[in-house]
Amino acid sequence: MFAFLRGVVAAKTAEHLHLDVNGVGYEVFVPDSVHRRLRPDQPATLLTYCHIREDSFTIFGFLREEEKALFIMLLSISGIGPKVALAILSTMSPAEIGRAVLDSDVTAFTKVGGVGKKTAQRVVLEMKAKMGQDAELSAILGEDDSVDDAGDTDDVIAAMMSLGCTPQEAKKAATTARKSLGKDARDEDLVREALRSMAKV
Repeated sequence: MFAFLRGVVAAKTAEHLHLDVNGVGYEVFVPDSVHRRLRPDQPATLLTYCHIREDSFTIFGFLREEEKALFIMLLSISGIGPKVALAILSTMSPAEIGRAVLDSDVTAFTKVGGVGKKTAQRVVLEMKAKMGQDAELSAILGEDDSVDDAGDTDDVIAAMMSLGCTPQEAKKAATTARKSLGKDARDEDLVREALRSMAKV
């Protein structure tokens, strides 16, 4: 419904922000990283996702398209609602999520409030299945084909983009991984190394 909201942070609570958009105050739930970054009286543009139910209308906001894309990807997993998806993004960085998926680290997800073992297993299995589906993921991320044609044929770059990286970030990380492991390394090992290189930045 709303692609984004641009205004001034009017107030912060423990869970959300109040964004003043031309005199109208919107309650927006955000990941912890966004909550920490924004301060009252600071202008902000939040990319939004609106969750509508019969008895509620909730807005979730993000500073980067990659965060929003990963949030939407998490929502596509059975048993994951918006509050749990937000909790995952608040607890784990995209690189940490990627490593946990590649390593089938169910325990990493169970550390997130509201995520039990069975739900964590679904997250790992379903996100791993989505990796490499670059056509679908490019549409979610809103990236056009002119950004980098390499993503069309490079499975490592496609996998990194599926975990929330921009094409530029994915290409840089993939290049770093190949320099470290060699271009003949397996794609799965290259993705792990790419994620490690991003975590060091």
